[in-house]
Amino acid sequence: MDLDSESPPDIAFDSQGHSRAQSHLYRNHQDHHNAARADGHRPKKSPSTCSTCRMRKVRCNGAHPLCSNCQRLGFPCSYDDAEAEAWSMALPRRRVRQACLSCHSRKARCSGHLPACERCRAQGLECVYRPSKRVRTSARGSYGDVKSPQSHEGGDKDRGRDDGHNDSDAALTDHPGTATPSTFNYDVACPDESFEALIGRTLDQFFRHVHHIPMYSFLHRASLMEQYNAGKVDKALLLALVGITSCLIDMGPGVRKYGDRCIDNAEALIFADYTRPSAFKVQALVFMIKHRILSNKFSSAFVLFSIASRFAAALRLNYDSPNLCFLAQESRRRLMWSLFCIDSGISSGFRDFSLWRADKIHVSLPCNERNFEFDLPQPTEKLVPDSDEPLPPHPEDVGSIALHIRIFHIRQKIIEFTKNAVVSRNINTTDMQTTVLSLHRELDDFANRLPASFQFSENSLRLRGYSPRICVFVMIHVWWRQCHCDLYRIALAGFRDALPRTILETLDDSFIQHCQRQCLDHSLEMVSIFSAMQKLGAKPVADLDLALCAYQCARMLKYAYHVNGDKFGLTAEGVTEKGKVCLRTIQQCCMGSAAAAIVSELERLISRGFGAPSSPSQIASPDTFRLNGQVSSRHPVLRSIEVSDDPDVVSATNSTFTSAPSVKMNRISLPSAMMTEPWPSENNFADVAQAMPDVPEPRSKSTALEVSARAEFAPSELNNAYEGALDGLGLDNGLDHAMGMDLAPWPPSGEWVWPEFLNGGVGV
Repeated sequence: MDLDSESPPDIAFDSQGHSRAQSHLYRNHQDHHNAARADGHRPKKSPSTCSTCRMRKVRCNGAHPLCSNCQRLGFPCSYDDAEAEAWSMALPRRRVRQACLSCHSRKARCSGHLPACERCRAQGLECVYRPSKRVRTSARGSYGDVKSPQSHEGGDKDRGRDDGHNDSDAALTDHPGTATPSTFNYDVACPDESFEALIGRTLDQFFRHVHHIPMYSFLHRASLMEQYNAGKVDKALLLALVGITSCLIDMGPGVRKYGDRCIDNAEALIFADYTRPSAFKVQALVFMIKHRILSNKFSSAFVLFSIASRFAAALRLNYDSPNLCFLAQESRRRLMWSLFCIDSGISSGFRDFSLWRADKIHVSLPCNERNFEFDLPQPTEKLVPDSDEPLPPHPEDVGSIALHIRIFHIRQKIIEFTKNAVVSRNINTTDMQTTVLSLHRELDDFANRLPASFQFSENSLRLRGYSPRICVFVMIHVWWRQCHCDLYRIALAGFRDALPRTILETLDDSFIQHCQRQCLDHSLEMVSIFSAMQKLGAKPVADLDLALCAYQCARMLKYAYHVNGDKFGLTAEGVTEKGKVCLRTIQQCCMGSAAAAIVSELERLISRGFGAPSSPSQIASPDTFRLNGQVSSRHPVLRSIEVSDDPDVVSATNSTFTSAPSVKMNRISLPSAMMTEPWPSENNFADVAQAMPDVPEPRSKSTALEVSARAEFAPSELNNAYEGALDGLGLDNGLDHAMGMDLAPWPPSGEWVWPEFLNGGVGV
């Protein structure tokens, strides 16, 4: 069912739906009664209960035009019965008519799916349903064990028993300002289960498999569950969690497509209330951006990231908040560093498109996972040290997320240097080689400072083989290897990011051979990491970064084989086998449309074979486009976005910005890592960068119950990662407190005073 449908289909019996049906019949009876008295010309009595209070089953004082309940809680108040129908919405059934024998014997929740329920399918059990009493004897004799229907079908007796048991926790009286998860009006239709049940599964799967991916680790489980049970979590964040979790994990038939619609709905909610930033919205935007990247919708992610960055700046996430508890400060820090890592990928080495430089982030690095989970304050280092003194080795309790951020920072400097060198008209080869060696030393310093437990070995990998934290451990070392390849491929003729041939001819042969050897050695080490994972049977849920690195590793091996396979001791069979190792790694760990496109291309590459060694032909110099009168190297995302003279007109198109329209670009844009194509092939990636999706029209009424008075709850005595997320001085939902009253960039009139904001020198 579509998320944007105005009314859901009739669903099986539940207590709330029955109550609404009774009130509907009562209203029909009143209408007929009033019509019968019309002949006496008696005026129709106005209703004394508004539609909102009638739906909530609370006493209404009947005040016009706004009753006291709706005025206190901020609900729309209407005495028109027709509008009450728009608010009425039957919740889906929470339980199936009948559980399978395995789930029934273990007293476990059964999904009722055919031909096997989710629990039996996940555990590899035989799923058998007890034949219903209503099944005919002939059918029972012919078919034996009968599978139960979906949760929207079936027997009145079992259905009534299950529903009665399941609805026992529903609120029968009104508590002012309270909105529990069971009372949220989500205006969505979940596949074969209620939204509440789907959220429960989503949160469990997210924190079990997804949370440890570096850019997703800003949620604190205990704090989020406390906020969710209290009904304080924004709907957009819950929808975004469903979308990103279903994208990375198989949660059952139909859930992934449903998650895509959840992301669209979350985007609409953000746009409907974009003037009120909050930590919830920034968290939701991070998941939405990552979902767009995983789904090959990079132009959408590019624009959404600008909104998330503006929200983060308004909330001052890049500054410490000493007035908050440790959990809240750490959650804000992790959220800010997630934006930094995403920005590093989206800007892909183009400084003009970078929104978060390291010197603009004034918070320390995240602590380790255990201290964050158990609320144990821990002092941590800054990304950029205040002094130039040699840094000591990292302690054993250093956070893995902090190490991941450090390697991202080094890679950002590497790709900015290579992009600059490629488009530079006058380059000093001596200075260039000096910079290369300097960045190489920085990579060595990173490796030398790693504590013993973070040094890569088969034993270190084995000890993490059954922990979700294996993902960040593997990615730290994969990125360290990939950074060497990104740095040294600048001198490899045939790569898109390589220097022009005229400059390469001026370099020493020894330097070029050194670059080739470095790229080959680190690619082989990456294959060794992937092989060790497969030998161990480790299949962690990974981000698109792993797929990008594995793909580039296979292409680098092909390049080395074609350039000088005999000298490097490479054979076609050996390189093909290593390419298959990279392919299996992507297939086992990465999900989403973008990863599927990489798998498809790598499969074609392997199926065609590598052929006889030959010298590569130099790829034409990178296409360029003009931006504010300057020539810059083409940005992989911006080539699919058309920017007109009118700043209000931005549309997606397949046309390019290049001054030579005859140059055809048909390769995929991968902004998450932005590693350009290293080898020319006849069938490159298809250009699948999609336009920014249309935003469905938001319905304010469908979210009114959800945004009920959050401040009605008594503050918890325990620390919570969402402390201060919605508090403020009363001006605009906390924005005044987050920005700082003395630092607000606008005068009391409320008008912006940036004269350069609209001129041609700022932005695109």
